[in-house]
Amino acid sequence: MAPVLGAALLIGAQATPAAAVTTTAGDAAGTAYTRDSVRAATWNMCGEAGGGWASAPGYCPWRNGNATDTGLDKPDGKPIYSYDGPRTKMKGVLNLINKRNLNAVMLQEVCGGKTPGDLYGTSHLDELDALLPDGWNIASAGVTRPDEPAEEQERSTVELIDQEGSDCRGDALTGTLGVAIAVKGEITWKSEADFHTPVNAGLSMSSGTVLCVEVAGWENHLCTTHISNFDEDARSKPGEPADITQDQADAYYKGQMDKVVDVVKKFPSVVVGGDFNTTRADRIQPLYSLMAECDQRSYFSGDTANEVTKLNRTSAQLDANAGYLSYEETSSKIDYLFATGDFTGCDSAIEYGDRTSYLVADQPGCQNIAKTCVPGPEAYSDHTPVYGYTQGGPVLSWKLDGSADATVGGAGAYGGVRTGGTGWDLADHGGALPLDGDDTVTAAGPVVNTAQSFTVSAWAKVDPAAGTSAVVAQDGSNISGMILWYNAPDNSWRFGMPKTDADGWSIDQAISPGAVKGEWTRVTGVFDAAAGKIRLYVNGVKKAEVAHLDADQWQAKGPFVVGRDLVNGSQNAFFKGRIQRVEAYGYALRDDQIANHAGTLAAPTGKNSQLTGAVGTRSQGCHQAQGMGTAASLTPTLTATVRHPDPSKDVWAEFSLWDNTTSTQILTLGTPGSRSATTVKGQGTVSLTVPALAPGHSYGWRVRTADQTTNNTSVSANCHFVTPAA
Repeated sequence: MAPVLGAALLIGAQATPAAAVTTTAGDAAGTAYTRDSVRAATWNMCGEAGGGWASAPGYCPWRNGNATDTGLDKPDGKPIYSYDGPRTKMKGVLNLINKRNLNAVMLQEVCGGKTPGDLYGTSHLDELDALLPDGWNIASAGVTRPDEPAEEQERSTVELIDQEGSDCRGDALTGTLGVAIAVKGEITWKSEADFHTPVNAGLSMSSGTVLCVEVAGWENHLCTTHISNFDEDARSKPGEPADITQDQADAYYKGQMDKVVDVVKKFPSVVVGGDFNTTRADRIQPLYSLMAECDQRSYFSGDTANEVTKLNRTSAQLDANAGYLSYEETSSKIDYLFATGDFTGCDSAIEYGDRTSYLVADQPGCQNIAKTCVPGPEAYSDHTPVYGYTQGGPVLSWKLDGSADATVGGAGAYGGVRTGGTGWDLADHGGALPLDGDDTVTAAGPVVNTAQSFTVSAWAKVDPAAGTSAVVAQDGSNISGMILWYNAPDNSWRFGMPKTDADGWSIDQAISPGAVKGEWTRVTGVFDAAAGKIRLYVNGVKKAEVAHLDADQWQAKGPFVVGRDLVNGSQNAFFKGRIQRVEAYGYALRDDQIANHAGTLAAPTGKNSQLTGAVGTRSQGCHQAQGMGTAASLTPTLTATVRHPDPSKDVWAEFSLWDNTTSTQILTLGTPGSRSATTVKGQGTVSLTVPALAPGHSYGWRVRTADQTTNNTSVSANCHFVTPAA
């Protein structure tokens, strides 16, 4: 069997440079609905900060923790202790993952691996690896701090850390100081781009890196960094002049930012998080020009935008033993999370920041003599984590076309159970679910949260003799929390949300007159919780918008149903006609996305494809970097999943293939040889086995969706592989 190369992981990526994407345009192609959601947090753990008690510079909670005698001795005969600080910190990371349902975390100031000859215990990343459930993996990279002996800066590092870096300091810490990315998935590729910033005692800052990873099956790449700030207050010692001018400091900062921008521009779809060590938006403007920053607006009622991420104690009055008599708490925003698409939610989890009272009046032992400062139960760092969810694919996608996966495959974790009715209409519109006014398809429980933003959409054709018919709904106790339906008395499409879960009919509803029975129509309902608006779209065009205010927003916790609603506790408005392609999203799709969704070909995705029979370990999916993934044959098969907005239309793929080694174009989009060997109705997977390739060469390829019109998509992201040597 010929090896299969997975199609592009980046959905709807444009052929134009990443710099052409702006935050105002967002996802200009409107294709974000096809991506998986990245639920990520960035968090500086201050795991290697100094200070063993609260008033010491750079104090970090749980840097050391409680000491336990291991029963072993050092070479000089002194006892060896283990410390619970690193484990406690990583339990905080696990707590955040579980509480916010994350599938990725980006960490700064953590220790990874084990310092050669170190007997003191496990590192932060070893602890995190032991705590995370199966399926999670970690990549990391070291950074170098000043005042390291040359032999330490040049040594080869071990275990999780690949980059040269500095050993973590103190009895409690082992391994190499660095940054890390943990993901719920297989890491198939990683890269490190070092800043090469001067490191010396005068600058007193670290030289870092940009760490990026590719995850099997993810369209988005992930990158994290920790940028050093060389402003005067950061680069000079108390009472001494600064070692460099502000212009030089600005140049150092800009050099680091330029490196970050150069790296992330290589990925058409990427999530970037880190500690940027500045409150000045002008310094990180290049990233704002490329992508969205997640906490720029509120996403739900009561949410505050631009929340703080760094907590400090200033204007301190100390006693004779350097304990706090008084201090002021200050805060700032220096940690950021960006994405090339848009976010469906974002927040600074301020509850994880260290707001413990370290006054000697409250903790008498918290001073230089006793050093028994006890952090609060969720005081894991002097930084708070920033977490956000990128726009992803549907949480539910039922084709309802009569295929084997009609109510299971496509997207989401929800399966549908059909009650009443038999058979499928395989001839109508590419295959559809016939409903006779007494049958339904139901998910086991709620699919969308009706108290938060969501989108529901379906193709529907109402029988000429039908009465009022619900396309989709989600049950509450007495009434459905949302209903998308055809209203017979005035011949209109409607999307509505009741104000309370009670009997009666107090419902906010958007109305579009002029529904046409017997005609396939794409109907979409959107609830934008932050704006307090309900919107109705017909065939991709917004037809109506009404208010649904905070006081009326409640969560319907019953099943998601195709073909009826619930009113006064009774099943109601059974649909009579045909329904297909029901989808639900956990966020509010924008106008342009819905227009594209209803009328534009989606760019190909092969996010579940693999390079089967590949040589080596980096074989999963599409690799953006050259040389990733080695085919097992000189005639590999390129595979892509294609989708047409109209389920009745034939659709295929067109491939472009070129030889990176010789700069030779082999297949060109739109030519007869570029077309996939198969055609599918509506959506499906297609492939093309390419002509014999040269052994040991590097190849690049990309793909687009095509139909019988000239309405072709923009191409996917570029993918790369190498052929086996002769």
